[in-house]
Amino acid sequence: MAHDKETREKLIESAKAEFMEKGYNKASLRTICANAGVTTGALYFFFEDKADLFRAIVGKPVDGLFSIMQSHFDEDEDVVASAAPDTDPDEYIDDHSEIAQILIHHIYKNYDAAILVLTKSQGSEYENIVDRIVEITENKSIEMMDKISEKTGKKQKLNKYMLHLVIHIVVDSFVQLVIHEKDEKKALKSIKKVFRMTMHNWTDTVLD
Repeated sequence: MAHDKETREKLIESAKAEFMEKGYNKASLRTICANAGVTTGALYFFFEDKADLFRAIVGKPVDGLFSIMQSHFDEDEDVVASAAPDTDPDEYIDDHSEIAQILIHHIYKNYDAAILVLTKSQGSEYENIVDRIVEITENKSIEMMDKISEKTGKKQKLNKYMLHLVIHIVVDSFVQLVIHEKDEKKALKSIKKVFRMTMHNWTDTVLD
């Protein structure tokens, strides 16, 4: 049992290095096995294929990221549900400093996995993760605005293009920071500024 665990860990570390150097598409399972000191048969004992091996490295961090996002969306819904009917829509929007800190800490705690997903995942199931994050955030934001309209009894005309644009600005800012800034504290400071910029007069920006 201990030997199996050690072998699996060697394969994971070897795969991480190979994926980091060559990217998902060009990574060689033979090279991964050779550098781990095992046969290809040993690899297939632990993993179904290259996709399964890549997933073993980045899957949990990615799932954790989406879980954090979902918790944030759930909290937003609770805020709307508990607010008074005459609450101004702008009062639902905070500076997002808390979620920024949670997200940045999670990403930097799993920094190698984040880099693999953002820069080395072409050809894998994770290659479109940025678009998935934007789409989920966009859909949840639309749901949020609908709930606010229902709560206040005032139908808001949402500018979906502007909403998409603002969300992309935030998500792309995260991507650029993670790729180019290795210091977690500096990344957090910068992303907080991005949130302050985009959240300021949020409703004036995304509503017509």
